[in-house]
Amino acid sequence: MSLKIFTRSIGAVAMACWSSASTPATGLNVPVAARVISFIQPTPQGILPVAIVYQPGNATSEAEAVTIERALATTTQVGRARLKTRRVTTSNLAALDGAKAAFVTSSLRPHHDDVAQAATSRSILTITSDTTCVMAERCVVGITSADRTQIIVSRAAARRNGIRFGSAFLMLVKEI
Repeated sequence: MSLKIFTRSIGAVAMACWSSASTPATGLNVPVAARVISFIQPTPQGILPVAIVYQPGNATSEAEAVTIERALATTTQVGRARLKTRRVTTSNLAALDGAKAAFVTSSLRPHHDDVAQAATSRSILTITSDTTCVMAERCVVGITSADRTQIIVSRAAARRNGIRFGSAFLMLVKEI
């Protein structure tokens, strides 16, 4: 990646971290979450399968899955990768096969262990707005949007899932 593109990418994440005006206080800041994927090392290229993990019958989870899916429909290009999304239910986590990243809806606390196990065995980057998943080392990245957007990375979950980020990205986030 050229220095110019890299600098623009870091700037985009930094600006997204300082501004949350476009995202409500609840739910996942999808543009920032999608941009995080571009900082995986080695840099993803081509078509990148991503999953949206949700629980059928859980109205909050289903609504968030729809919101994420709609937002990703307008954010298909991330760096050199083009995102190809699909929904995966908590009852069929084997459907995560082939995914490189998974957006985990909030309100799935009873399923964090199952999601973490499925993601770890497939080396999947997990991204959520539920920071308890990150604090419990079950999800790799948490993105909060209360007063300002903050990105939290679980070192333990990233290591366990085989996910590496560039050092410049790690300087912009909170690692736990």
